[in-house]
Amino acid sequence: MAGPIKHEPVARFDQIWQDYAAQEVKAERVAQHVTGRERFLGILEGYVRSADPPRVVEIGCGSAIDLCLLRNRASHILAVGLDLSGEGLRVAADSAAHLEVPLRLCQGDTFALPFRSGSVGVIFSQGVMEHFPDPCPVFAEQVRVLAEGGVLVVSVPQTFTGYTLHKHRAIRAGTWPWGWEDQYSSRRLRQLGERLGLHIEQVFGYQYWLSWGEPAWVLRDLVGKVERRAPAWLQRWISPIATFYDRGWNRLEEHFGHLFLQNVVAVFRVPRKRV
Repeated sequence: MAGPIKHEPVARFDQIWQDYAAQEVKAERVAQHVTGRERFLGILEGYVRSADPPRVVEIGCGSAIDLCLLRNRASHILAVGLDLSGEGLRVAADSAAHLEVPLRLCQGDTFALPFRSGSVGVIFSQGVMEHFPDPCPVFAEQVRVLAEGGVLVVSVPQTFTGYTLHKHRAIRAGTWPWGWEDQYSSRRLRQLGERLGLHIEQVFGYQYWLSWGEPAWVLRDLVGKVERRAPAWLQRWISPIATFYDRGWNRLEEHFGHLFLQNVVAVFRVPRKRV
C-alpha cells in the first residue's frame, strides 16, 4: 500500500530548491555539481547506454543535472525525472532547458511510482534513499517497475566518514537543512539488495567532503597542498612525488573507495526468470 505524501518534508524541500534556484547561475551550478562525480557518472553511463527498455528514471531528481548529462551522452534513451517537490521539478526543467536536453518530468511519490510494472530499464537515485527510516518499501517499488534484467543504481552517504559525524551534529542541533538522514555501509547496501532478490553487480565509492573535518580528504590532498604552497624552485622536486602519490590514491579510490569516500553506490540487477 502506498505511503502518504508527508507535507512537512515537501515544504522543506520546496524551500531548499527555491533557494538553490535563486542563488546560483546555471553554468556554475552544473560545474559545481559535476566536480568529484566523474566515477559515478562514468559507470552509470555504461548501464544507461545498454538500458533495455531504453527508459531511464531518476528518482528524487531535484536539479536533474545527472539525468541531463546522461541524456546528452546517450541520446537514444527516454529520460524521466521524478520528484516529490514541485520546486525541485521547476529547477529540473530549468536545467534541461539550459543544457538543451529533452526530459520528461513528473511529480510523484516514491511509494507509488507512476510507471507500469516491468517498463523501466534503469532506475537511479543520488542522495534519496537515506531519507527513509525503512527503505525496503521504496526499494521494492523500484524493483516492481524495472524490467527483467533491469538495473537499479543507488547512491547514498557512506557511513564511515567525517561528513557523517558533521551531519549528525547538525541534525541534533536542528540545523541540517534536509531533516532526518541515515547513512549506509557497503555491507548494509548489499544485504538490502539480497533481501529483495537482486543480483549485485558492483559496489564503489566516489567524492570527498572537501573539509578539514574529513580525515580521508586531508590525507588525499596532503602532498598536493605542499606542492601548491611550495616556492617555484622546490616544486620541481615535489611534482614527481605528488604524481606518484596521486596514482596511489587513485588506486585506493578505485578498489576501496566504498569504505572511505563520501558516497557509496551499489549497482543491482533484476534477475531474468528461467523459461
